[in-house]
Amino acid sequence: MQYIKMNYKRVKTVVTIGPACDSYQMLKKLILEGADAFRFNLSHGNKDYFRKVVADVRKAEEETKRKVLIFFDLPGPKFRTGKVHGDKLEIKDGTEYTFGKNGQIQVSEDILKMINLKNKLLLSDGKLEFKPIKKEMGLLIARALNGGILLNEQSINFKGISYPGKYPTQKDIDGIKFGLSLGIHTFALSFVSNSKDVENARRIAGEESTLIAKIERLEAVKHFEEIARAADIIMVARGDLGLNLDIADLPEVQKKLIFICNQYSRPVITATQMLESMTNNVMPTRAEADDVFTAIEEGTDAVMLSEETAIGVYPLKALKMLQHIISKYNYSKVPPNKYRIITERDAIVNAAVDLSTKAKINKMIVVTPHGKSALNIARYHLPVDIIGITDKPYILARLIFSRGVIPILFEDLKNIEEKVKQIAKQYKIKKAILISGLSASENASESIRIVKF
Repeated sequence: MQYIKMNYKRVKTVVTIGPACDSYQMLKKLILEGADAFRFNLSHGNKDYFRKVVADVRKAEEETKRKVLIFFDLPGPKFRTGKVHGDKLEIKDGTEYTFGKNGQIQVSEDILKMINLKNKLLLSDGKLEFKPIKKEMGLLIARALNGGILLNEQSINFKGISYPGKYPTQKDIDGIKFGLSLGIHTFALSFVSNSKDVENARRIAGEESTLIAKIERLEAVKHFEEIARAADIIMVARGDLGLNLDIADLPEVQKKLIFICNQYSRPVITATQMLESMTNNVMPTRAEADDVFTAIEEGTDAVMLSEETAIGVYPLKALKMLQHIISKYNYSKVPPNKYRIITERDAIVNAAVDLSTKAKINKMIVVTPHGKSALNIARYHLPVDIIGITDKPYILARLIFSRGVIPILFEDLKNIEEKVKQIAKQYKIKKAILISGLSASENASESIRIVKF
């Protein structure tokens, strides 16, 4: 039996791994602190680096006797600058810079051709802005509209940007195959535009993979419902999304996407700039604390740290602060939403929800080979601990991101009654609602009953 429980909390936390936290000792501390998942951004680093750090994570799991999910965040068809001299370039407000293959800021010829002189250039997820002036001799000359530091291989955005070519890209395919070789089966898909992008990636990753669709483009927002049906998990990636729509529309779009995810029983991660000021400071801003709280209130299943842990000065403090904010949310006041009853499973799940409320039972044990019953219950955001039991690692991965779920993996589900008793003893459970889908098809749960131990 594998327990994925750490410092249990209802809303899950995702930590991005980078130079600030990739040492063996820091990885151990993050695992012990209760990180649920580690994100590896394949846009930064090489195979030797990822291979080493993944091995360190596995070693830290063995030493701590705790598990953490690893997923690879694939680059996608995102446009990036090249390397800069000395690995960082100080951008000065009002100074002109050259863009191009041989410019001060390296960009490909394809990017250069697409740039319209009327539109601003946004670099490093919008932190740096440039006004294009003219193109000459294979270069673009642009004036910096603010100052800052440009690092290697940063994002570049502009109005009218398009991503030509097939999805997934060859780099994505290589990343998936590399991940599979390391025993990693969970992948975040960058810049998807529709359900076909997800389906194409699944053909490479395999049916027993877990795919996280990142919503970063206007096309993805327009086709969101079909993407939510095709993907296993959704990530509201507010960095690039905020550059591709009016920033004032972003809060409402985030709220809408989370709501739809709850409707479809899809775990949803809210990401980017959750506690960004903690990249350099020991405390977040009040607005950032409110941002995390709002995402929880809107129904997110997980929240993610990016630069805060990857390159920040205080990676462990950032995780502790995120979990501290999560702990302060009053989950008992969340009214259960009512969802339409379409299948037999919907009816049984609704009955379980009503039973837990009326009988005041705050523990549910869900034997869920396909994951659907546990995910359907999780979307109600009840003040109940949901123990999701499965025998499939890829189902376990989906449960790890689900709000209120303690996921447990068995090699098989034989003698399940004894295994349930074992879990009850481990978690000191005296009474629980037991939902079993062990002998059922994918479209129905088998039974529901109250059990005492």
